[in-house]
Amino acid sequence: MRTYKKKSQRGLTPPDVMLIAVRAVKIDHRSLRETSRDFKIPLMTLRRYCQTFSDEEINAGNAPNTVVGYIANRQVFTPEQETQRSDYVKKAADIYFGLSPKEVRRMAVWFASSLNLRMPENWKKLELAGADWFPAFLKRNTTLSIRSPEVKSLSRATSFNKTNVSAFFDNL
Repeated sequence: MRTYKKKSQRGLTPPDVMLIAVRAVKIDHRSLRETSRDFKIPLMTLRRYCQTFSDEEINAGNAPNTVVGYIANRQVFTPEQETQRSDYVKKAADIYFGLSPKEVRRMAVWFASSLNLRMPENWKKLELAGADWFPAFLKRNTTLSIRSPEVKSLSRATSFNKTNVSAFFDNL
């Protein structure tokens, strides 16, 4: 599902709140039911984390190393790398060489492989970024507008002359 919206509040308890609740159970010897009701944490979740947290994590003053809740989706590129990609696509469009969505997806794989980034196996197999990646990339970079190329008009075809071609190569 490409536009999934979470319907429940499960897995949204912050790690520091979970640690305080586990300390209340383990150190202060409060009951699991009472603590889960006070902190609004499901009983079985609190019970599981009471078994998961090590004694060092409970006694330490900082947040635990144990992951609490759901892990966010992995992104292939960092925000800086995505900015580089969007700048390149804009520059290519400015010099009268707009890129199609498939070309942008293919370039994403080339860029990721040149930086030795971890990417999905399907990207490597098809040498093409996923169909879900491209709309998400456009959503994160709202200044881009990439569409499939349309049929050229007659006036555009006739304007392909020596002056315009030399102007194009001067821009490179």
